[in-house]
Amino acid sequence: MCYLFLNSNYKFQYLCQISKFILVQNLFTFNKFLIMKYKLLILTLFTNLIYSQTNHQFSWNMSSTNQQITIEVNDTVTWTWGSGTHNLRSTGGVEMFDSGYYGQGYQFSHTFTVPGVTTYICDPHPNSMYGTVTVTATASLGEQNAFNFNIFPIPSSDIINISLENMGNDQISIKVYDILGRQNMSTISNVIQGKTSLNISQLSRGIYLAKVTSGTTTSVKRFIKE
Repeated sequence: MCYLFLNSNYKFQYLCQISKFILVQNLFTFNKFLIMKYKLLILTLFTNLIYSQTNHQFSWNMSSTNQQITIEVNDTVTWTWGSGTHNLRSTGGVEMFDSGYYGQGYQFSHTFTVPGVTTYICDPHPNSMYGTVTVTATASLGEQNAFNFNIFPIPSSDIINISLENMGNDQISIKVYDILGRQNMSTISNVIQGKTSLNISQLSRGIYLAKVTSGTTTSVKRFIKE
C-alpha cells in the first residue's frame, strides 16, 4: 500500500512537471505570436505614415472665384460648402466628378489619380464659383530623397540654376517632365563646384519636374516656367 501511494505521488508530481512545461512552452509561443503581430502592426502604421498622401482643404462658396489648386498624384481635395445651395462639377480635363446639390456644411472629396488639369464649376453660380486643379506626376519617395539639390529662381522664363550639396565637379543627367508625365528635355550637364544651369526658354509656360541623376541616385524637384 505504501509503495502504491509513493508511486502514485511520483506520477502526480511528474504529471505536474509535464503540465508546467507544456504551459510555459505555450505561453512562450503565444508571446512570440503577440510580438510578431505587434511588429507587423508597427511596420504597417509606419509604412502608411510614409506613403500617405495629402488632403487639401478648401471652401466652396460665393467667394470661390478662379480657385487655382496644385497637388500631386493621389492627393485628395476636400471642399466645404458655404451658405446657399451649390454643386461642384468637373467641366473638362482628365478627371470627372459631380458632387450633387447640397447646402451649408456639406463636404465633398475627390482623390486625383491622373496627372493633368481638371476644371470645375458650380452650375447655379458659374461666374463666381469655378476653378482648376493641376495634378503633377511625381517620382517615388526614394527618388525624391536620394540627395538634395535646389533650383532657382522660381519661377523662371529662361535659365534655371541648379545647386547640388556635397558635390564638387561632376556630370549629372537632367530630364524635365511636364505635369502629364511627358519628357520634354534630356541633357548631360557638367557640374562645377556644385553648380550648373539649364536653359528652359523653349518650354511652354507651366509646372515641370526636373529629374536629376548622379551616378545611380536620382532626385526630383518642381519648378515653374513663366
